[in-house]
Amino acid sequence: MAVVPFSRTGWGGVVAGAVLGAVLMASVGCGTDGGSSGESLTEVTYRGPFVTSGGDAPLYYADELGYFEEEGLDVEIRDSKGSGQTITDVGNGGSDFGMAAATNLVMAVAQGQPVIGAATYLGRSSFGFFVPKDSGIKSIKALRGRSVAVTALVEQNMYAALTAAGLAKSDVKVIVADPNALVTTYLSGKADAMYTVRHFVPQTQRRPAEVLMQSDAGFNPPDYVLVVAKETLRDRPQRVRAFARATLRGFQAAKKDPEAAIKAITAEHPELDPEQSLAVLKSVLGFMCSPAQNGRPYGENAPADWTSTIEALKRTAGLRGPDDGGAYYDNSLFEKGEGLGSGTC
Repeated sequence: MAVVPFSRTGWGGVVAGAVLGAVLMASVGCGTDGGSSGESLTEVTYRGPFVTSGGDAPLYYADELGYFEEEGLDVEIRDSKGSGQTITDVGNGGSDFGMAAATNLVMAVAQGQPVIGAATYLGRSSFGFFVPKDSGIKSIKALRGRSVAVTALVEQNMYAALTAAGLAKSDVKVIVADPNALVTTYLSGKADAMYTVRHFVPQTQRRPAEVLMQSDAGFNPPDYVLVVAKETLRDRPQRVRAFARATLRGFQAAKKDPEAAIKAITAEHPELDPEQSLAVLKSVLGFMCSPAQNGRPYGENAPADWTSTIEALKRTAGLRGPDDGGAYYDNSLFEKGEGLGSGTC
């Protein structure tokens, strides 16, 4: 496994774009679609949703456990500036696979990018509004008249969350921050609140926060998904299935032993703080499945979640794309309700 870093900060992408953001990495390049033992491995590339953090540990753990090799893959892991960069990179053929926020994927597809969501890694929305614990703000609706820091990548998502809570765009003062400055903008007190992923809690200790989850207001889009080019899924479905199976198994393994997963990623990224990385990973793992996925194979896209997301983005973000969820996600990897050996939600 090769690791190609973009920068050294934390989990986010959209997350930083809103944040986590968030979280992870690997992909496809040259070689054959062959199996594992005795055969040469197919080199693939994966770009995560943001800069490397504890949220990416499941992919490193999957590699340590030999899941990629079992599938005949040699994965190069890359991080990114955010979900937007990841989606564009995959769509342009710069990386074979990627992880990105589902809302960003929907907007990108509506704008003509040739990508699709092949599996859902994190099905329950982890985005919300960070507010100081001593602020007295107990609901999203109570943000009326307050300032909110957000990244440009997820600004439209935030408006959908505000609408779900009964607020208009004009009800809050928006401070658009660079992804790398989002948390510091909140910590400095320049903003009353911050919109991003729940996983940033360990980084807000200097200004302890409560997180008002957007899902509690009724806006629960799929969180982070496996992004592939439509052409790749069409022409190399077995390769996509192999990558999806290995990474989904990595998430399940990390859930069983998060400490071991953190050891795997810190072995490659010694600059990461193990304690903070573990806190981020545990937060991420709490969002693997949405209520709509209960009883279904882990990783399978939930049509109801995608449909409600599309409807919300059409109402609040000016989405001008197909109404059919099938334009944005594809469940062909989970035909006949069968999983990929990665358990159920």
